[in-house]
Amino acid sequence: MPSPERVVRVEAIREAARMAVAQSSLRAVARAVGLSPMGLRNFLDGAQPYRATLRKLTIWYVRYGAQGGAGTEVILSAMSLILEGLPEEIRAAAEQALLAVVEQMHRRAGTLAPGWLATLRALDD
Repeated sequence: MPSPERVVRVEAIREAARMAVAQSSLRAVARAVGLSPMGLRNFLDGAQPYRATLRKLTIWYVRYGAQGGAGTEVILSAMSLILEGLPEEIRAAAEQALLAVVEQMHRRAGTLAPGWLATLRALDD
């Protein structure tokens, strides 16, 4: 079973959707997510989304969240999409391998790795 830190956090997505609705409108956000306004309203009211709905919300969240700078929650969500379909028993190893590649590429380029990288690498420690 994945650790709570590794699971796409539905509440983080729900909060981002609430903020987006407050800045725009329910219809506009629902359209951006690919849901009906009633479907988005149900999600905002606390309904647990089906897998396909959660995938749409996660894709939207990665796009929306990246606009404000990619934080740890956004990166976890993006990684869940990248590693989608992998068996649960190898998922943690796949996440660490992906993070190692990102870290290695920053080292090769001589650039400073983003702060979220160390945070996510430390989750397994």
